[in-house]
Amino acid sequence: MVDRGAITHRLKPVCALRMKTGTNSFLQKHQQDSKTDLGNLLRAYNLLVATRDDERTIAGTVSRNWLHSEREDFVKLSDVGSGVLRTVRGREILCDVMMPDLDVNVDQISIDSLLMQLPGCDKQVNSNCLPKLEPSIAADLLLGVFLLGVKKYGNRRRGSVKLDHDLIVAAMVRETLGRVDRYSAVLPGKYRVVDLEALEELFGNNVVGHLQALMKHHAEFLDAFNNNRTGTLDLPRPYATVIAAIHASQLRLVARAAGDNILANLSDDKKSELKAAGIPVEGLFPERPALELHYRQTRAALALNGVEYGALAEPLEQTLMIAVADALDDSAKRRRLVGRRGKAVCDVHNSLPLVELFDAAENYNSLETVHLAALEMMQYLEKGRRKSACTMVGHSLRIASVAEHLLGPAMEPSYATIAILHDVVEDGSRHIAGYDQSLGNIKRRFGGPLAAMVSELTDAESSLAAHKKAEATLNCESLILAHQQYTCDRFTEMTLQPTATHEPYTLGGIITKIIDTAISEEEGIRDPDIMSGWWRHSGVRIYWAYHVRGRVVRPLLMKLAKEIECFQNDPTSTELSEVLIEGLQRVVSFSVESSDHYAVQNLAILADEYGLTTTEREQLIDIFFDESIDQQTFTRSIVDELLCDERLKQSIENGIVPAESYVTLYTKYPGRVPQPDHSTFVMYRNAALQRREIVRRLALPASTDAAHAITAGEVISLYDYRKAA
Repeated sequence: MVDRGAITHRLKPVCALRMKTGTNSFLQKHQQDSKTDLGNLLRAYNLLVATRDDERTIAGTVSRNWLHSEREDFVKLSDVGSGVLRTVRGREILCDVMMPDLDVNVDQISIDSLLMQLPGCDKQVNSNCLPKLEPSIAADLLLGVFLLGVKKYGNRRRGSVKLDHDLIVAAMVRETLGRVDRYSAVLPGKYRVVDLEALEELFGNNVVGHLQALMKHHAEFLDAFNNNRTGTLDLPRPYATVIAAIHASQLRLVARAAGDNILANLSDDKKSELKAAGIPVEGLFPERPALELHYRQTRAALALNGVEYGALAEPLEQTLMIAVADALDDSAKRRRLVGRRGKAVCDVHNSLPLVELFDAAENYNSLETVHLAALEMMQYLEKGRRKSACTMVGHSLRIASVAEHLLGPAMEPSYATIAILHDVVEDGSRHIAGYDQSLGNIKRRFGGPLAAMVSELTDAESSLAAHKKAEATLNCESLILAHQQYTCDRFTEMTLQPTATHEPYTLGGIITKIIDTAISEEEGIRDPDIMSGWWRHSGVRIYWAYHVRGRVVRPLLMKLAKEIECFQNDPTSTELSEVLIEGLQRVVSFSVESSDHYAVQNLAILADEYGLTTTEREQLIDIFFDESIDQQTFTRSIVDELLCDERLKQSIENGIVPAESYVTLYTKYPGRVPQPDHSTFVMYRNAALQRREIVRRLALPASTDAAHAITAGEVISLYDYRKAA
């Protein structure tokens, strides 16, 4: 670890120089503008997730049954359709599973001979390996990278003056207008519809002004396209470029879907859903109509007068456009669109100016690096679905945006970047998503400091590693800021280790871990009906909340509480600013409220497992959170009397609970007969009481996040609503 005192000493002369030269006011304005741009970008990410995470390319908004079928799970390879296994991605999966020790050319293997071995095969694959339609918001992330590249490197690499950050944000959120904001309320019937007033409140007048102008000019383009007269259009220069980027980003997603042959291999239920929406699914190339339409629109948009050539049109013409044209000319060539080096993804991304020219390793704490992190995450986690209705893309963006909401002015681009990338290594790996993502790749793309921060949050093989690292953080003398830990040397000989237990978490790692857990709890609260198997019951949910994530989050919350308390007692006792301390207070409040809401839902599930009445359920929840009731009384009145074995046996007989081991009051050892054990449940309650004691001791304010400004009654109402539906 780097000596903190030495680093502080090196920083002081720089600050003094700024004061003496009189440039401090200029730097403050530049920093404030950067903060505004960062805040708008992260709020845009959040709005995209809130309104469009249930949309898929070509298909549009899909049903809840569709989302349910996509959730992460392990499936038998023999249950995967042969049509899927004959695709480019399917062949890779088949060879990886059936011939794991051979690095083979999948095109030279007899797929038929491998398929003949499947009926007796019991091997499983993660469902996130299988091809799926990408989340539509991936196009908006790609759009941001397109446009920021134009802003920095357009006009023959001198930069585009007219294309500002507000126009980029306006372009990214244009499709959210008129849609419901899922995070604006708890119950679906109370969701707020996104309108211009809401967008102005989030982003300011300039973004809304750009949005209105963009919608007007885009409508003009579509009308001209439909009437075959785009050649006569004369749109304002920045808007012409934005419109071309919009259509190119959408074409990239459709091209990937076409290369993966997804529509032809959908289940009958999904095909029926698309047919009802007027989307063709028959034939060997059902993606062709959408691919051809988007190709023609993109071709026309790129030809508009004023579109940036070197920073947008040229790299697209030489990669995506050529590849799609070939696929439309010869359907056999669409396989070139996909794969680890496919022309619809890898070639396009690598040719973009922001990817090719911007040095993220030298600028890890920048807005540009946040955009590149979103691109990296989207490229590797596009098939990733969680156990809830949320995509992996949406989950990562949500964490970064909530961090910005809570930290406010103390938010740094590097915090957003590591939040976005925190799952990309483990979930973008070969055995989960089918890719070869690694910490080494992150180091090469983003530099040593960011790779080290991502390594903090990458799960190690041992489930105890994160617990030990959290304990080391609690016992550390003070919080470690990222630049103090990692901005040293050139990292030419660094070794990256997932969740290295000998190093404490840095502040960015602490914030991401805590918010990651809260967002996972939020997904469970909002989507209990999407969960399957063990995750529909109290046993694994409470075990995860207390023993798995709880053993990491509790020490980290205690560490933040110590720092906050030290500052409250003596502001000079810590290097942290008042603004940062206020942000950390909100982080702690957010975590406590989220854990309490998750506990309320878990108690509702437990009540159903024991067949409790509504009144008895209320009694269970009230006593669980009542600090005046001691542990002995709680055990006697709740565990021994209210949650009795006779009720559980009746629920098992009625098919409500598969077996005793699914319930938190029984052991869950594989191969053993479940035995009564209420220790985890009692400790889970004690942890809830400890959280409340922290809030009281620090006099913390309630969280201001709309998604968590809710009551226990609303959590229960949502649970009952989902259960009834």
